[in-house]
Amino acid sequence: MAIHPMTNSVANKKTVVFCIEALSVGGAEQMLVAMANQFATDGWHVHMVCLTTAGELAGGLDAAVTLHVLNKNPGADIGLPRRLRRLIKTINPYTVNSHLWTANLWTRLSLVGSGYRVVVTEHSRDFWKSWYHRLIDQLLSRYTKKLVAVSNDTADFYRNDISIKQSLVTVINNGVDTKRYAEGSGAHLKQEWANDGQLLLGTVGRLVEAKNHPRLIEMAALLKQRGVSFKLVIAGDGPGKADVEALIDSSELSEHVLLLGQRMDIPDLLNALDIFILSSDREGHPLTALEAQAAGTPVVLTNAGGSADAIAGTTDQWHGMLVEKSAQALADAVITMQHERANISLQGDQAQKYALAHFDKRQMIDAYQQLFLNT
Repeated sequence: MAIHPMTNSVANKKTVVFCIEALSVGGAEQMLVAMANQFATDGWHVHMVCLTTAGELAGGLDAAVTLHVLNKNPGADIGLPRRLRRLIKTINPYTVNSHLWTANLWTRLSLVGSGYRVVVTEHSRDFWKSWYHRLIDQLLSRYTKKLVAVSNDTADFYRNDISIKQSLVTVINNGVDTKRYAEGSGAHLKQEWANDGQLLLGTVGRLVEAKNHPRLIEMAALLKQRGVSFKLVIAGDGPGKADVEALIDSSELSEHVLLLGQRMDIPDLLNALDIFILSSDREGHPLTALEAQAAGTPVVLTNAGGSADAIAGTTDQWHGMLVEKSAQALADAVITMQHERANISLQGDQAQKYALAHFDKRQMIDAYQQLFLNT
């Protein structure tokens, strides 16, 4: 057990505080909800702190997880460090684990000199950070017990570009509920969306700039030009929806592309696909790619950060494709897989076996628990 200087009391090693700006819709937020729930199931005392608002995903927290919302004001809320520090002192956790830039910044600022162990998790290659963001990261690393990167690409960025001490950075890949996705059954959806013989392509994700859905539509136009018989389904919503709709219309692809909006049947949807595609410009360690492979669907991913860590396979045999960030490369990959269509099902089966063995959230949870207890 550890005695925190700030409290002069013994902290329970299995008490943890997770901190994030808000549990809004996103991969990092989805992963954190799953992690908090599993920690609670495993007998930990779990507190979730949302700095601004609870967010849409907060309703998915287990009843055993205690939720705190600090109502942070926009911009520099000078009262936030005092409120957050006081809350942490009341909870007296053994470890505080923050996620993403806003929470990583304010959590460390709030707890400087407190004696609490702060572990920060970074979810992507944050190329947007200016010189002063990078300087802040360097300075705050002095008050950081560990920096968790969700992929090797993210780890390389913080070690090499931000110049965080090598020994401070560790990699823990994201994990998903592989059993849930392995139980998906999409035959009825495939029959609904694709005619006999059509290749059913698809993606799942927020319609935001980083996902570059226009590249996916451009890929569809190239496939149409080359005479490929296909249907492309896009599940998700977001601020880019109108632009994607306009591009589908201007490219005369309405018979080939379906915008599905938000879906509650993602395991079935992913199982229905012949190929899952991500056309992203930036990725940390994409959960949807892990979920697709757990559902038995091979993936084609743009080489966008941590995507390389999210393809099933070993150094000499891969059950998916990683391509450059272009519509042409995506179209070429789809055509290559179509020519070997008899192998798509086999590739999906092999990807699923690999995902069940390597992408399950249990491995991620175990790694975090060991880190919190032993670092």
